[in-house]
Amino acid sequence: MASNTYDFVIVGGGTAGLVLANRLSEDDSVQVLVLEAGGDRTSDPRVSTPALFGTLLGTEVDWNTAVEPQEGLNGKKFNLPYGKILGGSSAINGQAFVATSKAHIDNWGELGNPGWNWDTLSPYFKKAHTLHLPEDPEVRDHLAVSYIDPAISGTQGPIQVGFPDASVLENPLPKVWLDTLDNLGHHVSGDPFSGNVTGAYTNAASIGEGERSYSATAHWEPVKNRPNLHTITGAEVQKILFDSSSSDVLAIGAQYTKEEQTYTVYASKEVILSAGALHSPKILELSGIGSPALLEQFGIPVIIANENVGENLQDQPMTGFSFEVREGIKTFDVLQRKDPVAIKAAMEAYAASKTGPLSVGGIFSHAMLPLVKYQLEEGELDRLLRAPYNDDHALRPYHTDFVKKLLQDDSEATAGFFTYVAQGVFAFGGSGSEMMTGNLLPQNFWTIAACLLHPLSRGYVHVQSADPSAPVRIDPRYLTHPLDLEVFTQHIRYIATIAETEPLKGMLKTDGKLSEGAPQDLEDENAVKEYIKMATTSSWHPTSTCPMLPREKGGVLNDRLVVYGTRNLRVVDARVFPITPRGNPMASVYAVAERAADIIKEDHAIKFDGKVV
Repeated sequence: MASNTYDFVIVGGGTAGLVLANRLSEDDSVQVLVLEAGGDRTSDPRVSTPALFGTLLGTEVDWNTAVEPQEGLNGKKFNLPYGKILGGSSAINGQAFVATSKAHIDNWGELGNPGWNWDTLSPYFKKAHTLHLPEDPEVRDHLAVSYIDPAISGTQGPIQVGFPDASVLENPLPKVWLDTLDNLGHHVSGDPFSGNVTGAYTNAASIGEGERSYSATAHWEPVKNRPNLHTITGAEVQKILFDSSSSDVLAIGAQYTKEEQTYTVYASKEVILSAGALHSPKILELSGIGSPALLEQFGIPVIIANENVGENLQDQPMTGFSFEVREGIKTFDVLQRKDPVAIKAAMEAYAASKTGPLSVGGIFSHAMLPLVKYQLEEGELDRLLRAPYNDDHALRPYHTDFVKKLLQDDSEATAGFFTYVAQGVFAFGGSGSEMMTGNLLPQNFWTIAACLLHPLSRGYVHVQSADPSAPVRIDPRYLTHPLDLEVFTQHIRYIATIAETEPLKGMLKTDGKLSEGAPQDLEDENAVKEYIKMATTSSWHPTSTCPMLPREKGGVLNDRLVVYGTRNLRVVDARVFPITPRGNPMASVYAVAERAADIIKEDHAIKFDGKVV
């Protein structure tokens, strides 16, 4: 085998790509190459320290790509954080390890993907992680983790998942949040990874022994010295190379640049594209797979015509309110304001024992809730679903029927609520870094936010030049579908009900400060709608731009994740989801990548015992 030829060339060493690299290279006869545009930062304390994820946003490890001005958000502009680093977005996110629902995964199969359902995918959630419960009974009680079913939890997976340490006992948030939601009738209905859960709970995070656990540390670092696993960082892939001499196009390799030099590598079995929501469709289009009208506009030769590439972008819009707390209640605002005394104490605790506020990720007090207070009338729901909307994607009628079913089912959540004891800047910021650091008020706050789990608003990601170094054009079209704004408004109004319920109410200052720009009456429907248009941003959950669907329903991939019109080009990352999963997608990406590795092994008769766990 020539030195630049491998069995598998994996484009993108991110959340999914490194799972594949690990699993495929388990057979020492298989040569695997990973091409990653970012660098190896496994020794960078900003990456390994859970609470420092905010310091990574907008830096050299973040693609930080601007979205188009958002029509549904009064023309608001902001950047979308996205990992340019070995490990991808699993290296820079807030580490929330959140399960999707059975209904979502079953729906993937019902849309025309045989073999994709909860029963086939749920074992891979278990395979992907190891869950560590707090050893201290007082901590377990404070976090109320009795909902966890040991038979469902992962016990031998690479990603280490856990909960805050004993220092969380100084934080009233977890217990108060759970008791408040219990008083509103939202006690958690079971283990989130059972696939059938609503209610409030403490979500786990991809943190092990006080450090971020992500695909680079869990899947790559332990095996990086395998003789058959090869990794090139700083490699920006320009295009996939094809042999198109037959009706089924053969992917034969990839062209990439590194340090201003151009290189070519070849794949004898497959090229696997795991470059993420923004760059998987970009590389397909640069390679000649996409809409002929778009490609011809930029002089890109058309290899395979498919207008669905880069379409169907789904992201979960998010906003919330911050409430000023009573005197004496400890929050993390001092750390956000970079108070030197607080930072010094936190650094000392972390350096001594990997504990304290720096050992905690973005969120851990969570709730999955249906529409509970402001139910839409049957006629109103149907009217909104039929309202004019500029979207001719073939998936639209099937997606619409699915969302309608969820909205009418009290056992299915339609918003994910989360909370933290610090201020969130929603109104005038947009990017992740601005939301956590910009225009901070001097008071101390408790923030409650929500994201819309099932947006019908659909956008796109496309190249805007034949130059591989040019950024993509992204338009998520947040809240442009009339139903989305209506449902999201009702959920955001419910935050006021939560804040007015004990014991949380007793923690908040009467007539205290609110988030900048928040309406005086948080239940005023029209005022809340206007606030939402001003204060909504991304949840950083872009998915579905290369969906696994039949061609006639808008698909780019078949149920084996192979690109239509090719024999051996696959896509494996969050782009393959036909409909975005409920909540943070990271856990679902790991599960899909684990299953994809087994599918690839099966297709190529690579050593594989057929057992998931």
